[in-house]
Amino acid sequence: MLIRIKTAILAACGVMAIGAGSAVAEFPERPIKIIVPTSAGGAMDTLGRIVQRAFDEKGIFDQKVVIVNMPGAGGTIGTRAVKDAEPDGYTIGFWHDGLVTSKAMGVVDYDHNAFEIIGTTGYSAVGMGALKDSDLKSLDDVIAKLGAEPKSVSVATNIGLPVHFNPLITFDMAGVEGLMVQIGGGSKRLAAVLGKHTDVAQFAVPEFVQFRASGLEPIVVFSAERDELLPDTPTAKESGIDLVLQSNRIWVAPKGTPDDVVEILSDALNQVLSDAKVKEELSGLGVTPVFISPNDTTAMLENYRELVSPLVANAKSLSE
Repeated sequence: MLIRIKTAILAACGVMAIGAGSAVAEFPERPIKIIVPTSAGGAMDTLGRIVQRAFDEKGIFDQKVVIVNMPGAGGTIGTRAVKDAEPDGYTIGFWHDGLVTSKAMGVVDYDHNAFEIIGTTGYSAVGMGALKDSDLKSLDDVIAKLGAEPKSVSVATNIGLPVHFNPLITFDMAGVEGLMVQIGGGSKRLAAVLGKHTDVAQFAVPEFVQFRASGLEPIVVFSAERDELLPDTPTAKESGIDLVLQSNRIWVAPKGTPDDVVEILSDALNQVLSDAKVKEELSGLGVTPVFISPNDTTAMLENYRELVSPLVANAKSLSE
């Protein structure tokens, strides 16, 4: 089935002035580009290609959908490229809750409000882990150690991203201070923990499963309930921290993209997420394959910003 949209080009808002009776444009008339802010081959890129392939195989559009990888700078090169693209629906992209944290830390001068939100294509559960032979066996252990000696637990992080702020939120709610150490991406944070350069770090639940044999041990998950992949790992709530966090896969278009174009893109993603094969593939990546509407996605991001914003002032002082 082909999904098409016919849109009148708006005159009054300065988008483009046209006279009455002018022809309307069909969307899409040319290929749609999905910008992935990571290198090819990683989990984010794989998710993008699953969605892109489903668009083509299901014939959702009568034009090709192509992936363009734009890695670097904690995802901000790719997200900026989406932000600065023509607001016509032909360049879209996706990222995670770093849309909020990068702006909060001043890494970039824009957040989710600089985009039109298309929706969310699932989320991954996240948690915190330590080396298996560490004396930190639980979140209670981490909190107790930090309570006795502030900054005595070091956290491998990537400044300005959720892996930086989520531990800060946790420690703030517990009334303690950890030491944030800039390390970088997931593989670097894993190496830092395994090499005993730092004590703990945040990872997605599938990463804990994947790397457990190497010595990485989950000590807490930030889910509402224990994760079925890590049934022996307690939630933050079980340690008295009423906190649920997840890594969302958020799709965006440039600000000013016509509402009806955003709607058709949102409907297309919803169609893709209803496909059994796509659900299975996303589940294999550790992504819970549910579609979250633009309005609900915006509400999630606003709620996350409320958690992050009070911590910005002292975030740098808690970093090495």
